[in-house]
Amino acid sequence: MDMLIAKKRAEVMARLASMKLPGGVGAAPIPAPAPVSAAVSSAVAPSPRDTLAALQARVQAKLSGLSSTTAPAQPTELHPMLRGDYKAPGRSGQAPMPRISSIKANQRKEKPKRLKIEHEAPASFTDPEKNPYFDPTLGAHRTAEPHARRAGKQFQFTRPGRYIEQAERLRNEAKMEQLKVEIAARAEVARLEDEVLDANAIKFSEPPEIEWWDAPFVSNGAYPQGDIVPVESLITIYVQHPVPVEPPASILSMSAAPSQLMLTRKERKKVRRQRRIELQSELRDKVKLGLLPPVEPKLRMSNFMRIMANQSVPDPTKLEAEVRRQMQARLDKHEADNQARKLTKEQRAAKHEGKVESEEQKGVVAAVFRVSNLQHPQHRYKVSINAKQHHLTGVALVCENLSLVVVEGPEKFVKAYKKLMLRRIDWVNGEIKLDAVASSADGKAEIDWSKNSCHMIWQGPIEQRRFTQFRLRDCATEGLAKRVLTSAGCDSYWQLAKQFDPSTAVASDLLL
Repeated sequence: MDMLIAKKRAEVMARLASMKLPGGVGAAPIPAPAPVSAAVSSAVAPSPRDTLAALQARVQAKLSGLSSTTAPAQPTELHPMLRGDYKAPGRSGQAPMPRISSIKANQRKEKPKRLKIEHEAPASFTDPEKNPYFDPTLGAHRTAEPHARRAGKQFQFTRPGRYIEQAERLRNEAKMEQLKVEIAARAEVARLEDEVLDANAIKFSEPPEIEWWDAPFVSNGAYPQGDIVPVESLITIYVQHPVPVEPPASILSMSAAPSQLMLTRKERKKVRRQRRIELQSELRDKVKLGLLPPVEPKLRMSNFMRIMANQSVPDPTKLEAEVRRQMQARLDKHEADNQARKLTKEQRAAKHEGKVESEEQKGVVAAVFRVSNLQHPQHRYKVSINAKQHHLTGVALVCENLSLVVVEGPEKFVKAYKKLMLRRIDWVNGEIKLDAVASSADGKAEIDWSKNSCHMIWQGPIEQRRFTQFRLRDCATEGLAKRVLTSAGCDSYWQLAKQFDPSTAVASDLLL
């Protein structure tokens, strides 16, 4: 332990000797101690004082050798950074600039007095024994200047709508991920259903002996038998003459009338106005010729005094009563004419039936709709009552996982029913007290109506109606629903609904 303390003390004294190098160059060297014999040194250990004295003598010997060989250095001034009169730059980090006044007011202005806070360096920092890395020649013993104040930052306002856009983008990404999961699940379900279905499960009907579109042109109810000879070339020596069509009237007689022109709404108003002007002018001419009596003026409460101004009126009250009587007579005549032209209840029904028959003569159209869930009472009522009001026939099959609505009728009424199914009915809104009471009474879980939807999977002309009326049937199994459609000859509708993919469907607005 004494050896370690002696070693450290020798190092400290060596550092102190090196620090006193400028002032101790001309000092007399310390004489070296007399050499000690090997026997004595091995017997007695050197003391710390002897070791320190030996180190000092060695340092002084080296310094004396250097001073004798080299010439004395020229005295030079210290660097401004090492002198005590150096002033650090201002707080802004720039070199101080001279203060120059531009006007007398600035020259007379007194410089504000500020309190300078000086921080003294602690004694432990300048003590060489406690801080061996301290160098007094660098001027670090001077008072430390306070740290420059950092300039304040300006306000950075967020752009309006930035976080709303971020939230919207995150919601869209979540929806896309959910949609991908649903599409993958539907694809898996469709793949399993296709594997379960066997090729023998679908029975195709035999082709008819004659197609319904050829039936009006075939006399004996079958196609004529004969060999069909293919035509080698479309160009032949024969000339095809068109079938002559009889004119609507005999050309020899002069009773042939020209075809009626189709006028626009503006042209029809113009023709009606001209006809009315001609009738009025003809009536005035007959009155002038004395063929008709002059038309009595229409007396009203607003003009009877002006019309009767040139006549002497002995009893104004009697004249007013006459004016009121004429006004009431004209009103009664107008209402009587309207009542005479009004159709009775039977006539209105017959007129409506005639319109339905005329529309049905143009052709029968069928439409097939696929509904995810048709258990809502309000949806069931709208689907059924509107089909009956539009004179449509068909069936609505309600199953647990799939519902099918088939309607057939004139194209005009099918188009109106299609708007009801694809636009007017809110399929995703199932919040109704009646539905909540029914579901709680049955003990079933609440239905998620947000995923409910309706799509039209097919529409096209058919030969005739296949149903006599519109009915809504609840089917416990898919087999029962298929039997209902098979009895009507349209069993392919169910297979079409099973293979339909709502994700690839066209928007309902484009189908209307």
